[in-house]
This record gives sequence, structure tokens and C-alpha cells, in this order.
Amino acid sequence: MSADNMIERVPRVKLADAVALQLERLIIEGEYKIGEKLPPERLLAENFGVGRSSMREALRMVEAGGLLRTDHGVGVFVVSNEKTTLLPSDMILTGDYTVPDLFEARLALEREGASLAAKKISAEQVANLHAILERAAAPGITDYEFINLDGQLHQAISAASGNQLLVDLSKSIEHLFVVYSHRVIRLPGRRKTAHAGHVLIVEAVAGGDSAAAEIAVANHLAEVQKDIEVHLEAVL
Repeated sequence: MSADNMIERVPRVKLADAVALQLERLIIEGEYKIGEKLPPERLLAENFGVGRSSMREALRMVEAGGLLRTDHGVGVFVVSNEKTTLLPSDMILTGDYTVPDLFEARLALEREGASLAAKKISAEQVANLHAILERAAAPGITDYEFINLDGQLHQAISAASGNQLLVDLSKSIEHLFVVYSHRVIRLPGRRKTAHAGHVLIVEAVAGGDSAAAEIAVANHLAEVQKDIEVHLEAVL
């Protein structure tokens, strides 16, 4: 199957950010291979279902992340399948939302969700959390798979809170979580640190310790914020 057939049309409301995210995923997963020349901008825009200006902006974003190189008059080429550079511009998500906005919202929702879950979680829900952790720890899974499991874990904890409004609010920012996660997953040690944080959260929730669950969530989010700050200081 060609990479063109793997492209999912992007709703216009997401525009360049969503296109860049999906293009990065196609490159990282090998649908567009290193050394390969991308289709012309016009064709890419048609395939993604966006305007050429949005496609052009998305290509610039992916190039800034180190995955593409533009040879003027020749075309755009894939030069890497590993995004190792996080730029200040990556702190903008979609619309008017920033990564710090997302952290503040996640802290409010996930800390309370974990606290409630520790009081209400069932044995079946505990088993599900452990199963997700086990899959996330499996060697050889891709960053895309890890991010998917990361999201599943947080949503499962939210569901265990028994508060449907909290669940719905958490789901309402899930698309921002996905965009952000794909941008930071390549930071050195990020997956290992994230998984260790998840383990501590699950241990506290499964053990019925609301106070420990709140602390584990706060520490988990603080650690990734620190990783981002250290990286940005290094590249500036």
C-alpha cells in the first residue's frame, strides 16, 4: 500500500497542526521513507483535504522538526524518521491553546480524577490499568503505539472516577494531548520517565490512596514540564 493511500483526510478546523502531526507520523512509521521525495505540494494538499497555504505551513513545521529538507527547484525530501528537535513554536498546539494551558487543565482534571478513582475503582478496572501498563512496557512498540496506550491509561483512570462530567471534560482535550505527545515523545528518556510516572499513578489508584494518587499525577506532569524546559534551554 502506498503512503498516499495511508493518508486520512483532515477536517479543515485542524489545518496545519493536524496535517503536520499526521505527516510526521507517516514519516516516523516508514510510509514515507528516508531519501524519498514527497509528492508536489498541490497533490499533498488535495490528499490531506486542506488548502495549499496550510499544507505549506505544515511542511515547514515538519522540516523545522528535522524530518524534511527542501531543495528549492527540486522538491521536498525525507531526511530522517526521528524527530529529536523540539522548538519553541511546538509550544503552540491548535487555535489559541498552548502546552502550558494543556498542563494546567490536565493537572486540574487528572489529579482530581485519580483521587476519585482511588476511592471508587473496581477490581476489573485495576486489572485493565495493569494490562495497559504491561502493553506499554513491551519492547519494540512504536512511539505512536505508546502514545495511544498513554491516552488509554489516562482515560481509564478518568472513567474509574465515576464522574461522567469529568470523563467528558477529559475527552474534550484529548486531541490536544495527542498533538502535544507526538511533539515531546522523542525527547531523551521521555518514554521511560513517562512510563515510570504511570506506574506510580496506577499503584496509588489501585491501592486506594487518594493523596498519593494526587501527588503522583502532579509529579508526572512536573517531570515532563521539566524535560521540555531543559530541552528548550539547550536549543535556544
